[in-house]
Amino acid sequence: GIDLAVLYFTLRICDLTFADVLTLPPAPMLSFLVLLNGGYLSTFVAASGQTIGKMAAGTRVVRVDPAAAAHDRVSFGQAVLRAGAYVVSAAPLGLGFLPALFGERRALHDRLADTRVVKA
Repeated sequence: GIDLAVLYFTLRICDLTFADVLTLPPAPMLSFLVLLNGGYLSTFVAASGQTIGKMAAGTRVVRVDPAAAAHDRVSFGQAVLRAGAYVVSAAPLGLGFLPALFGERRALHDRLADTRVVKA
């Protein structure tokens, strides 16, 4: 939704319609949206372990480290790694999410960042 709002206001500022969306230079727009989404995911997970969607679902991201207490937050580095690895999970038709259905119930991005999603 936020990406669509950014696109809408960018088009408005440039006095373009949605039919003219292809006239926008793709590299700067996609780079901005990647930074916006990555920053959102990383900051929210590092600050509270929850994005807005996770708050609504009643889940949170925690560290897998057995020495960590249940309330210990994910480090910012882990949150950035998890956000970047999310692309790896989603890219090949979402196949990186399949491991969450089996075994430890952790998707590929959770395994790479050493995190897990639990009930809040």
